[in-house]
Amino acid sequence: MQILTTLRELDDKIAECNRAEAISDDAMRAVFGTFCMAPPRDLPADPFTEDYRQAQLALYRGIAERPYETSNEVTSFNIEAALRRPFPFSTRSGVTTGEYFMAIGALLRAMALPPGARVIEFGPGWGHTTLMLAKLGHRVTAVDIEPRFCELIRRRAAQEGLEIEVVNDDFTWVERAPHRFDAALFFECFHHCADHLRLLRALRAALAPEARIFFAGEPITPDFPMPWGLRLDGNSLWAIRKNGWLELGFREDYFRQALQQAGWFGFKLPCRDPGWMTLWEARPPGQPVFRATGADPRINTQIGRRVGDTIEIAGSEVGTGLYGPYVTLPPGHYTARIHFAREPYLYGQARMDVAAGIGSQILAHCSIDARALDAAGGPVVLPFGSDQEMPQVEVRLFCEGKFRAVIEAVEITPEIFL
Repeated sequence: MQILTTLRELDDKIAECNRAEAISDDAMRAVFGTFCMAPPRDLPADPFTEDYRQAQLALYRGIAERPYETSNEVTSFNIEAALRRPFPFSTRSGVTTGEYFMAIGALLRAMALPPGARVIEFGPGWGHTTLMLAKLGHRVTAVDIEPRFCELIRRRAAQEGLEIEVVNDDFTWVERAPHRFDAALFFECFHHCADHLRLLRALRAALAPEARIFFAGEPITPDFPMPWGLRLDGNSLWAIRKNGWLELGFREDYFRQALQQAGWFGFKLPCRDPGWMTLWEARPPGQPVFRATGADPRINTQIGRRVGDTIEIAGSEVGTGLYGPYVTLPPGHYTARIHFAREPYLYGQARMDVAAGIGSQILAHCSIDARALDAAGGPVVLPFGSDQEMPQVEVRLFCEGKFRAVIEAVEITPEIFL
C-alpha cells in the first residue's frame, strides 16, 4: 500500500487508474486498493462543531483544488446508453453487478415496508431501487441533484408503466417537502451530504411519527480513523480528485450519537454478503426497533407452522418454536415481547430468552407457564440489556413437548440508551 503525500503522486495514481479502466472496471478497482493518504492529525476535538465541518471541507479543497458545492456532484453520462445498459451492467463485471443486486435484495428485505408506503429516496442515481420500490406498490419520491439521473428515472418509469415523483434538487429539498413520508432511504448517497447533521434534523419534520430511515451501503465502520470526515482510500481519492465528489466516512459510535442528537434511535442490521454492504436503520425513540408478525421471514421456527400472520405451535414436538431476528443493538436497556393469541388454545410450559452473538451470550431468560399467562393476558415481557454493543440479537422460545400456542408478533423496544 502506497501512502501518498502530494497531489502529484495522486495524479500519477489516477493516471494509472485510467489506464486500468481501459482494460476493465475490475482492473481499475484493483488499482484503487494500492494507494491511500494518511488521515489528518490536527482536527478540532468536537466533531459536532462547525469548526470541525469546515476543517473537513478545507481538506476536500486541498485534494479537489476547488471549493465544495452541490453542483460538483453532477455526473455526465449518455442517457440513451444508460437506458440500454445502466450501472452496474455497464461495468461488464459479474462480481460488481452480482454484489450490487445482492445488496439491494438485503435492503428490500430489511425495509419490509407495508403495502402502499410513501417513500422518499435520496440520490437514487440509476434508479434500480426506485423502480423496485415502485413495483412493490409504494409511492416513491426520488430526489437527485443530477438532472440526467432524474430524466433517466422518468424514462425508465414510463417504460415500466410506473408512477414515480422525481425531484431535481439537493438534500435540503426535504425541508420544504409538501407531504410526510413513511420511510426515507439513502443507498450509497448519504456520505455525499456536506451537512449531514442538518439533514438528520430536517428528517424529523418530514417523516411520519412512526417512520424509519434506512442507510444502505454507507461507509459507517467501527474503525474509521476519525469521528467523521473525508475518506482517503484509493477509490475515494480518485472520486474526489477526478470528479469533485464529496466522499465522507463515519465511525459507528459517532454516527449513532449523531442520530441520537437529531432525535433518532439508530441501530445496525446484519448483512454478511456482500462484505462492503452496511445497513443501518433509524427510528424515533420509543418505537420498537423490531416488530414483526409470525409471517415475517426475519423470525423463524423449527417446530411451528406458519398460518396466515401467525406461528402455530401444536404441542406435539420438543424444540425451538421461535428464533430471530438477529439485529445488532447499541448499549442500553431493552424489552422483548412475544405476543400470544388467547384463542384457540394456550397450554403447557416453555422457556423464553434473549441471546446475542447467534446464541453465544444469554442476555436474559424466563419461564413461561401457559396457565398463568392465559390468566394474566398480554404478551410475555422480558427486559434485557448490556453496556456493550449486542450483535446478532435474537428472541427465542424453547417449547416442551406439550406446549401449545399461537404466536402473533415479536417486538424489541429500547428503554434507556447508554
